[in-house]
Amino acid sequence: MDLGDSKLRAVRVLGQGTFGRVFLCHQQEGRGQPDRRVCVKRIIVRNPKAELGLIKEEVYIISQLRHPHIVEFLRSFSHAGTVNIVMEYVPNGTLREVIQQLRPGTGGVHQERLLRYFRDMVVGLEYLHIRCVIHRDVKPENMLLDATDRVKIADFGISNVHAPSTQLQAGMGTPMYMAPETMSTQGKVDFKSDVWSLGLVVYELCLGRSPFAALLDKNATPVQLHAVVQALVRPRLDCQLIRRLYDPMWAHVCELMVVYEQELRVCLPDLFHVDGRITAALYKQYFSYSY
Repeated sequence: MDLGDSKLRAVRVLGQGTFGRVFLCHQQEGRGQPDRRVCVKRIIVRNPKAELGLIKEEVYIISQLRHPHIVEFLRSFSHAGTVNIVMEYVPNGTLREVIQQLRPGTGGVHQERLLRYFRDMVVGLEYLHIRCVIHRDVKPENMLLDATDRVKIADFGISNVHAPSTQLQAGMGTPMYMAPETMSTQGKVDFKSDVWSLGLVVYELCLGRSPFAALLDKNATPVQLHAVVQALVRPRLDCQLIRRLYDPMWAHVCELMVVYEQELRVCLPDLFHVDGRITAALYKQYFSYSY
């Protein structure tokens, strides 16, 4: 398939959605260097007047990011009514695949691995927030795993350019992680909206399922989802099963993050002080960055 760049050769489709397709490609490096595997996200621009500005804004945002736990942007180009974003290829799948491989009823990932994933996601999100970027779509599908099982955060809203904001997507992947304030026209999205979503990812890594999944079906409306969230999170999310399966620290973390009232929800920097083991893991990471 011709992607519009002679240096790129498509190998296979990694995924697709309303935005277009994501391809695994070989990129010619030249000067005797071996080909490099890259990921090319091809976004179909159906309504240039309404969409092109938003896409360019998101491309600019990711082009300014450079961090060990953020998927690396390489370049972008336009071709035949599409915008193509070339990024590093992260080979070991996503946290969604990790969750899907868990045996039902046996709990989630091992605590050592959970701490490592949590650490990677927190420092990656903290970097985004320092750069004044709200991710807005934190979920297991957007947490990629590299060859060493380290998390890299991907997808900064571009995949949702064509998605209707008033409908749940198939499987409710994104709406299931939306903070309450993002479900209301009266709410104000801020950095704590990402904290809510991250708390739900941690919950799912612990138990293998979303706390809301049992009460919803694939045809649920945003109003129904919001009602379930209110019912299960007020006054606080029930994390007793996490307490039985894990160190109580993880239940406490989820209870601090998945809080309905935005002003009462923990902010990301305060997560550093929830428990000494989390503090040690996070600060150790700061001194082992490799850019």
